[in-house]
Amino acid sequence: MEKILFFLKHAAIKIGLFLRSNWAYLLWTAVHFVLAYFVLLHVFSDDSLLYTSIIYAGSLTVALSPLGEFIVRGIEGAKPLKTIRDKEHLTPIFEEVYEEALARTPSMSRHIKLYISEVKEVNAFALGRCTIAVTRGALASFTDEEIKGVLAHEFGHMANGDTKALLLSTVGNGVFTAIIFGIRLVMRVMELLALLLSSRDRLARIMTVVLRFVAFTLLDYAIILFLFMGDVILALNSRFSEYLADSYAHQIGYGEQLKDALYLINKMDMGGRRKLKDWLRASHPYTTGRIGKLEEKLGLEEE
Repeated sequence: MEKILFFLKHAAIKIGLFLRSNWAYLLWTAVHFVLAYFVLLHVFSDDSLLYTSIIYAGSLTVALSPLGEFIVRGIEGAKPLKTIRDKEHLTPIFEEVYEEALARTPSMSRHIKLYISEVKEVNAFALGRCTIAVTRGALASFTDEEIKGVLAHEFGHMANGDTKALLLSTVGNGVFTAIIFGIRLVMRVMELLALLLSSRDRLARIMTVVLRFVAFTLLDYAIILFLFMGDVILALNSRFSEYLADSYAHQIGYGEQLKDALYLINKMDMGGRRKLKDWLRASHPYTTGRIGKLEEKLGLEEE
């Protein structure tokens, strides 16, 4: 009985963290589902809800499976540790932080592994259920203690379910793109049929071309606006999730190390100001804001 209560307690905490950190991803997935439903409504009529559900269930199953994670890992260029030097250097660091994360979040997967992306960019990221990666640029720039802080932040994303939500969103965008492609294909077929049926009437041909231009222009602008709105909503969620992941790093004992890493990142970025459109779509908040939040937590702890 105690094991059941323990499981239910941590499951509830995990679900709560997921909803708190990823509400926008879930909202955007629901928007894509509704859009797909209305498009398929004109094709399958009464069965459109069933077919929409089947399409999304299949897509999400693939996205959240090991296969989906493997595909995204390949896209991001995340490779297993191969050299003896990398293994001897990074494995103890990773396992130390992993142990602290598991103590804080017992429901976290026991199969998370560290990968390296062979790029110069200073970055780290988490994918799916079992992937945390750091770039070669990050390893060359950070001290071992700073790497611990960065890894603790990525474990925060894992604990909050951000990595799964990102896959859900990616699938949703993929389905939406497929739907739009289908709409455009149908419109092109209708245009061709209209031209074929318009005989040799010049006025009819001109009207067909004009209608085609207007329809495709409106559709293109609608797509751009829709995707921009989605980017803004998801970016807002992502920025909020970054603060939560920073807080998690602090909670498991690596707030100071993460703060030092962020100071270095801010120095390399030179603290440049973003344009409004770039800020609206930025997945990360200003680094100085993140540093300030961590310093507040560290200062309160010292007091």
